[in-house]
Amino acid sequence: MSDLKLPGVGSGFPIQSFVDATVAGERAPKEKMFQRRAGDIGIQLSSYGTLKGVLEEFKSSLKKLGDEEAFEKRSTSFSNSGFANATADKTAVAGSYTIVVEQLAEAHKVGTNSIPKADAEKKLGSGSLTLEVGDESFTVSIDKDKSTLADVANAVNNAEDNKGVRATVVTDDNGSRLVFFSEKTGTENTIKVSASGNGDGEGTNDLGSIGTVTPIQLAKDAKITIDGAPVTSQSNEIKNAIQGVTLDLKKPTDKADPTKTDLKTSTTLTIGYDKGVVEKNLQEFVKSFNTVMATINQLTSYNAETEKAGPLNGDGTARNLTSQIRRMLSEPIEGASAPIKSLTDLGITTQKDGKIELDEDLLKKQIDDNFSKIGQLFASEEGVSKKLDDMLESFVGKEGVLTKRDSSLNAQMDKLNKERADFEIYMEKYEERVYKQFTDMDIMVAQLNQQLNSVVAAFDNMPSFGGAKQ
Repeated sequence: MSDLKLPGVGSGFPIQSFVDATVAGERAPKEKMFQRRAGDIGIQLSSYGTLKGVLEEFKSSLKKLGDEEAFEKRSTSFSNSGFANATADKTAVAGSYTIVVEQLAEAHKVGTNSIPKADAEKKLGSGSLTLEVGDESFTVSIDKDKSTLADVANAVNNAEDNKGVRATVVTDDNGSRLVFFSEKTGTENTIKVSASGNGDGEGTNDLGSIGTVTPIQLAKDAKITIDGAPVTSQSNEIKNAIQGVTLDLKKPTDKADPTKTDLKTSTTLTIGYDKGVVEKNLQEFVKSFNTVMATINQLTSYNAETEKAGPLNGDGTARNLTSQIRRMLSEPIEGASAPIKSLTDLGITTQKDGKIELDEDLLKKQIDDNFSKIGQLFASEEGVSKKLDDMLESFVGKEGVLTKRDSSLNAQMDKLNKERADFEIYMEKYEERVYKQFTDMDIMVAQLNQQLNSVVAAFDNMPSFGGAKQ
């Protein structure tokens, strides 16, 4: 209550203590019930949440094995590194190829005549600049007020119809000059420059003078041989010279020299299945599954010595989940091909506690000898991954059993919280009522005491009869 509470003025009794004790007696049983129910719901929510968490992780490990591309990925390696990189898609055929990198593709680069460093900031004057790259060209107009070497370079680089030419200013001991280079490599992307000026530059400077350029770097095509067959490319990225393979050239291999024995005149590209990733995914599958089983065992456990049970001991949902998982792990898979028709054939066996054990040696052998068959076991339409994922979805999906159980428990907790709030309102009113009752009693006692005192006083004031008062 928010009102000021005073001890009984009529009776002298500790009214507030009586009220507190009465209210506490009323509150205790209900509060104990609330705490017990909230504890039970909280434990179940936590337990189901833990179970859902490990099942979601298990689903993730299944996804890696259920993706057909996981078994279609290709690995690439070179006997001599540093000359090229390679990537291969699923269409690449496993095999080895001898590659010689004879020449890298290079971009064409040309430069204008140098002008003295002191004149580098002077204006070249107005006019136009035409640049050709391959079969395309574009023209840039130059204003007199923006015609320094740097201004011209910016005008070229920012031209909306630029066909792939970059420009910059290079200053060396001989002075400053414009350098133009193609964005693309190869002989099909050579540069030509022509300029016309209006003769309004500062001093001897004139825009028309930059139309005369000299080569700095010749345009070159990439040249390699694959098993002795020549391949020419405009770019250092060569696609599908080998089916499904992209080569990224880095530097030429060494030229043959009979006087040297340490030269790397070629490199061997080997393409194979990316078995390492699949092996890792299978190991993660076993680890994740065992985490699921360890969690279920803990939540459903019972210790006979301590007579203490896990929070989900006897829970039908956990028992049903365990039963379904074990059945699916042990049964053969339709569509799988011998010699890999079940997980046992991969070296995965079930232990007494429900966990699974992996025979690493047998797994490696099957990966080496029957890699594609593993893909059928896991990634086919009726494969392990699909069947387990569908089953797990029935537990942790939007309409899954555990998801609905969570929703139900949360609804129970919300209802309980509302009951608690309603009970608090009831207790406030109850305390007010009890306090009023004790206060009314105190007032009545005060009135009775007053009446008693009046009667006593009346007797004291009565005249005596026959002598002194006794």
